[in-house]
Amino acid sequence: LYETQRELYLKHKELADKAAEKMHQAALMMSRVDSAAMTRESSPSSEMSPELGCDRHAGLANALRSAVDGVGRMSGTDSSSLPDAQSLIASRQGNPDALGINEPYSASVSNRACFPSPSSTDEVCHGGDLGILGLDNPARPYRFATRLLDAFKLKPRAALTCHFEGADSGLSVAYGMDGTVQLWSPRERRLLQRMGSSALGADFVEHLTQVLPSLLVAVSGERSKPDSLRNSGQLVFLNQAAPDHSGHPQLQGAQQLGLPVDMDRIAVAEGMPGALASDHDRGLLLTGGVRDRKVLIWSLQKTGDRVTAVKKQQLIKTRHTSRISALCYEPFHNYVLSGSDSGRVNVNCAETGREITVDSGEKVVPNVIGKLAVCPTDSNLVLASMGTTKDQLRLFDIREKLSIQRPALVLGQQRERTQSRYIRPAWHPNGNLIFYPFLRGSSEMSSDGMVAIWDVRYRRCADDAPQVYHPHKAGVWSVSFVESRNAGQQTMVTVGNDHCIGFTEFLV
Repeated sequence: LYETQRELYLKHKELADKAAEKMHQAALMMSRVDSAAMTRESSPSSEMSPELGCDRHAGLANALRSAVDGVGRMSGTDSSSLPDAQSLIASRQGNPDALGINEPYSASVSNRACFPSPSSTDEVCHGGDLGILGLDNPARPYRFATRLLDAFKLKPRAALTCHFEGADSGLSVAYGMDGTVQLWSPRERRLLQRMGSSALGADFVEHLTQVLPSLLVAVSGERSKPDSLRNSGQLVFLNQAAPDHSGHPQLQGAQQLGLPVDMDRIAVAEGMPGALASDHDRGLLLTGGVRDRKVLIWSLQKTGDRVTAVKKQQLIKTRHTSRISALCYEPFHNYVLSGSDSGRVNVNCAETGREITVDSGEKVVPNVIGKLAVCPTDSNLVLASMGTTKDQLRLFDIREKLSIQRPALVLGQQRERTQSRYIRPAWHPNGNLIFYPFLRGSSEMSSDGMVAIWDVRYRRCADDAPQVYHPHKAGVWSVSFVESRNAGQQTMVTVGNDHCIGFTEFLV
């Protein structure tokens, strides 16, 4: 009986492999035809292709029909019971309401950027709604070399990559629950400046963002202790000061400007780089409220080395019903993205405040949105991290109005405990890799320092386990990247529950 079952298993496995190969070939044909259709110049009312001399989908229909018939013959199934080729073609068509001139990520392979394959000189494309992203195998393994340095006395929050005026390379600004803001040089692997809670005028920093090359903005946090400064949810401005003796930028003592008395406490803040590219003394800042659930755009005016004016510029109309937990600005389309504790993600026009997304009526996943991040090489793709036990990462295409309810790609792993909303994943600067720190263990301190890496060009990246790396001895909270000392390489900067900051030379 065992041998019989084993033979049946091997037979069906071979049939499945052949079927998958035929469908893959059909998908490649589909991408070529779609690409030719997108580049040709023809009348919108005509479906005839002058290059092909026939209906633009005729060749694709024949290829798919052949693939479907082949699957039917191999499996002994009547091909009439399998999906019709025209229905497969229809499923590949772009949403006519898509917010872009090209078809969205989940509808077309051909509009994605191409990257050289590590195992071939051919180019491979990233995209596709059938799980066909391009690479048969992920680009593994990667090379790592990590150095850990003591940085915090209590649990860290995150490390942010910043580019300051006059600096020839990016610097890392790390902050934690011990009330410190620290300026680090990833190239030299050394601490440049440390500011304590007394200099900040806050118990600790809850969120930190860069608004201008010479200005950081922090959101203050509050401890439930008798000696607390009792000023949570306020904006703290950190202006760039004169460089030190070695020429590295420094930060001045914190500056606080009172907000209107009717303002709710601020939960999160995010800079809007690129919104005012020609103005070096004026920047825009996004803030999200705790109780009023409002998303606001503020105009910040600098005079010299101080912020002299903070003015409300735009109210963003959202459907959030709970605290705003994540914000992001997408400069190419001029969109504001916001996430909340209820799991909703909204996309709005920054200029008018008008909502872009459409509510399909589907139930929103009730998990906290921890972070929103735009792909560095494709501004249409947005990564959202969620505080949940599985499916922690969702990849959206903002050109689709319903994309927020229907993500193009879902990544993650099953975990015993809910992942924290303070976890900060990151895109690699090449736009191919996603890094997510998992907290694995019964508590935050017992978690090992694991970072999962997904290659989103890999066709089965959502199904297969990601590659993992352990840069810390305890749970990792954030991942960011900065230019390395070696040309063409990036330094991965991490902070973990071992109270260390890690600098990892990362090479694909």
